[in-house]
Amino acid sequence: MSRYEDFQENKQHTDLFFPYNTYLCSIPLDFEGVPLHWHNETEFIVIKKGQGIVTVNLEKRRVRAGEIVLVMPGILHSIAQDGEETMEYENILFDAKILFAEEGDACTMEFFQSFLEGTKSYSPWIDGSRPFHGRMRDCIEQMDRLCEFRPKAYQLAVKGYLFQFFFHLFGNDGVEKSKENRKAMERIKLILQKIEKDYREDLTVEEMAKALGFSQSHFMKFFKANMGKSFVQYLNDYRLTRAARFLAMTSRDVLEIAIDSGFSNISYFNRLFKKKFHMTPMEYRKIRVKEL
Repeated sequence: MSRYEDFQENKQHTDLFFPYNTYLCSIPLDFEGVPLHWHNETEFIVIKKGQGIVTVNLEKRRVRAGEIVLVMPGILHSIAQDGEETMEYENILFDAKILFAEEGDACTMEFFQSFLEGTKSYSPWIDGSRPFHGRMRDCIEQMDRLCEFRPKAYQLAVKGYLFQFFFHLFGNDGVEKSKENRKAMERIKLILQKIEKDYREDLTVEEMAKALGFSQSHFMKFFKANMGKSFVQYLNDYRLTRAARFLAMTSRDVLEIAIDSGFSNISYFNRLFKKKFHMTPMEYRKIRVKEL
């Protein structure tokens, strides 16, 4: 089952006193994937074993062991299984403001301000093609060791390695984001927030187009160009993911779950559910309950 259902994650990932945390994950052992979402922390996705699919700002790539994906605050991203392949990876989430000077200084103003505000774009894909890939990996390995054993004042050393990591990143100048790119991402976020809030309702292409000030044909082209599928397909996938969670975590009636997930027609729900999960809702419930 998908790990997250909400597009904007409001979960508190990090410690208030030292906002830096790590999580080890495995796909599909722990969960099938992490759907498109965003949060306010900076994130490193560090591939440990195998391979998978990571999408950042709607750019999809196959990632392999040894590679790092940098996700800046507020950026749309997702993680998925690559066919039958497995992937073990580490999530590192932290508040980049721990690297800010309280009064502001040259480092904060010149580098981190544009990084956090998203006015400059740095490639999220850190692999063997990058000149300092090895050194950036070393920084993460050192931070992992420090966080595992936590010697006295380890936080100072973690900050030091974060500064080194960003030295290698910022040393390769970022590209100024175009206003068009930023506007497109904000529109996608608005659409996703609308789906999250009103997926139970009868959301139509006409309603979504009106909310963005688009014609219906322009909205459909815009959505498919950015999301890779039609609005209706995407909405149904989201509703089905919600339904699957309810089936696994509750004993509620299938009809009730279908209606609460936005499907007024039970036959249509059953047909779409079987197409997506290759089994009926009741079969899915039995398998998932055994796994929990």
